[in-house]
Amino acid sequence: MNKIGSVIIVAVVVALAYLLLLVVHPVLVEYVSTCNTTMTASSNMSNYPGTQGAILSVPWVLFFVPGVIGMIAVVVILKKKS
Repeated sequence: MNKIGSVIIVAVVVALAYLLLLVVHPVLVEYVSTCNTTMTASSNMSNYPGTQGAILSVPWVLFFVPGVIGMIAVVVILKKKS
C-alpha cells in the first residue's frame, strides 16, 4: 500500500475514534465526577494539592489521545522508506 493510502486509513481511524469518544465522553465525565466526589468524601485529598483538578481533567486529556497517536502514526508512515 502506498503512503497516501496509509495516511488516509490513519485519518479515518482517528475520525472514528473521535466519533466513539463523542458518544462515550458524557458517560466518562459522569464516572470521573462520581469518582472525585467519592474520593473527596472518603479520603483526605486536601493533603495533595491539584488532585481534584487532575482527576477532573482526565476526560479532556483523553480527548487529545487519538489525535496525538494519529500524528505519530502519520510521521512514522511518511518517514518510512518506500
